[in-house]
Amino acid sequence: MASEQRELRRQLNWLMTFRVVIITTLLVCTFVIELLYRPRLPLKAFYLLAIFTYCLTIAWAVMSRSVRAVRVQVYAQLVGDLAIVTGFVYLTGGAESPFSFLYLLSIIVGSILLVRRGGYAVAAGSWVMYACLVLLVQRGLLPRFPEGAVGQGETPAVRIVYTLVAHLVSFLAVAYLSSYLAGSLHRTGQELQLRRDDLAQLRAFNEDIIDSMNSGLLTTDWDGRITFANRAAAEIAGRPAGDLTRRTILEVLDRDRPFLWNIRTTLERETRHRFELDFVDARGRALFLGFTVSVLRERRGDPVGMIFIFQDLTEIRALEEEVALKKRMAALGEMAAGVAHELRNPMASISGSVQVLKRDLQPRGEASALMDIVINESKRLDKIIRDFLLFAKPGRFQPEETDVVRLLRETLSLLENSDEMRPRHRVVTEFRPESIVVPLDVNRMKQVFWNLAKNALKAMPEEGTLTIRAVREESQVIVGFADSGFGMSEREIATNFQPFHGSFPNGSGLGLAIVYRIVEEHGGRIRVRSRAGSGTEVALHLPCGTARPAIEERQWTAS
Repeated sequence: MASEQRELRRQLNWLMTFRVVIITTLLVCTFVIELLYRPRLPLKAFYLLAIFTYCLTIAWAVMSRSVRAVRVQVYAQLVGDLAIVTGFVYLTGGAESPFSFLYLLSIIVGSILLVRRGGYAVAAGSWVMYACLVLLVQRGLLPRFPEGAVGQGETPAVRIVYTLVAHLVSFLAVAYLSSYLAGSLHRTGQELQLRRDDLAQLRAFNEDIIDSMNSGLLTTDWDGRITFANRAAAEIAGRPAGDLTRRTILEVLDRDRPFLWNIRTTLERETRHRFELDFVDARGRALFLGFTVSVLRERRGDPVGMIFIFQDLTEIRALEEEVALKKRMAALGEMAAGVAHELRNPMASISGSVQVLKRDLQPRGEASALMDIVINESKRLDKIIRDFLLFAKPGRFQPEETDVVRLLRETLSLLENSDEMRPRHRVVTEFRPESIVVPLDVNRMKQVFWNLAKNALKAMPEEGTLTIRAVREESQVIVGFADSGFGMSEREIATNFQPFHGSFPNGSGLGLAIVYRIVEEHGGRIRVRSRAGSGTEVALHLPCGTARPAIEERQWTAS
């Protein structure tokens, strides 16, 4: 309904403009006639009619801004137009006037604005006004104008009746035809508007679907020029959609021309082409993307380009690498369990025998030094075997409500007396809040904290700052160990949690593998951030809920 009111008001504004144009044209013509031909008949009445029309138009313009009822304005303007036309017909000869056809314009306008009812109403009003004018002049109640332009005798009654009947028939015929055409045009306009609205809704719906996709979508022509990019494509590529449509697929993916030729050749044989590639976006992020390319066809089925649908598989590849790591760790753990039992007893016998020999024989010099080497290396091997057993068979998981901050403070107390602590080492703590109680296996988590703290000090052999923090965030606790040491490369980070990949010369290479195993048992995950030469931060994300051995796969990430 509101749209109909707006359309009617727009048509009224058009009518006012058209009226001003017509009356101005007649006014100019009257002025030219008077200037060039200097007629004997006075033309002052025409100027007064023009001024009257301008005043009415101004009044209607003001009325359109103050009166909300649009139909009232329509009827007011139509009645005013009939009055103006009647005045013009009177000034040009009344019943003898050749301008009575102007009533037909008003009837057509009424049919356009108010359809059938308006057309017939304006036709009836036109005939009534014309009949009154003719009868008043014929009866002498209204003086003839212009005086002397027509004969002074009375017009025969038959002619008057004929004129009125002819005009009535013509008015009604025009009202019928114009209202019929206006009604058809109105219905066609409504149907067209409905189709336009349906098309707009369908287009918006399709755009919403495409923009809601988590997969990137690019369309190109056969030369690889991008013609469309959805929101996900812009996010993955790190460029605005408008910037993508100004480039080619080769520019975006940083590939050579043979790459596109290979895709087009494959699509000539198959319906789709799948591939994966490493990609660096505009922000410098290293991503791993999976692509599916198919042919873009128009409605008739003719190929016009290609469709590239792609997803970010970076996390999936990280999970695959983690699964492979778990398999390797499981295999090594099984091997460790078997080998450890076979090695521990012989090593204990060797170490004990050498200690007895050293005590009884009391050797000196080189013999004593060799025996000390055997004893020390036996102890070292025994420590490796113990780590093996802890990694392969960690024992029963026994969580209890524990204050994480208290465990960290106990670790710091032990760390002050460790061999790795140096006078120029500085320890900074950050605990928010001062007490964070979560379910943990106390003995295992102490070992995690101890291993990470010692590794941080080993990364700063002579001096540096160790920052230990514990922060509660919603449903998890983040425990971080950050050092200012020599840092790690991306390759070292990737192998950091694998057994026998330690970064320190005297380590067994099992410390971080055990840390990873324990954190995983608590249902948590590990995040490592490091750059060569700029230190390392290891953050443990531990859940605040009930701790239980992790069943699902957990992820550690590196950056």
